[in-house]
Amino acid sequence: MRYLIFDIETIPLTGLPEPLELEVARRTKREVERGELEPPEAESLVRSVSPFFGRVLAIGMRLYDDKTGDNKDKVISEATEKDTLQPFFETVNHPASQDLRYVHFNGLGFDVPFLIIRAAMHGIAISSYRFLNQRRFSYDPHVDIMQFLSRWGREGVSLDLACRSFDIPSPKEGEVKGETVAAAFERGELEAVREYVMRDVEATYQLFLRIKGYL
Repeated sequence: MRYLIFDIETIPLTGLPEPLELEVARRTKREVERGELEPPEAESLVRSVSPFFGRVLAIGMRLYDDKTGDNKDKVISEATEKDTLQPFFETVNHPASQDLRYVHFNGLGFDVPFLIIRAAMHGIAISSYRFLNQRRFSYDPHVDIMQFLSRWGREGVSLDLACRSFDIPSPKEGEVKGETVAAAFERGELEAVREYVMRDVEATYQLFLRIKGYL
């Protein structure tokens, strides 16, 4: 069977229409009042985690064939979001991809709907019903490793926690982390961003190999 393991990195959008900026301000205030983040970090988080206030910066991919053991890696991060999304969905939509199973960590909660909504905003067609199928309590077509490990949301499980529990190197130990991706991008450190997204893909792949026989 063939699997597409993937992870996305997102960054804030700025200069949005006034009603959207007001909503960002409202959500940022709520985050700050929780006492965990300062206003700049809270605003960056609010923008980055929503497809209404953020955009896709990079998509890391690994095509894995469990019959041959072959892997093929690719990172897509183009000058515009549309140019980043289009080659990803060309892969997803391709007739040769219709038997793929998609592997991710919290993909059903974040990556997949984020990609679909941003694609819709750009008018990018998604013809793969399998990719669009986001049903819960199933590992076909989407294998959401976080949902498996958390027993479908009964317990919070981060990628860092999962990796450390399975004795897999955590992708969160590098210089660039999820909360610093936007800053690295602004500094022009695109290679560091690419390396970070593939660390997440590698960790997700290693976790998948460990749980694959239990799905």
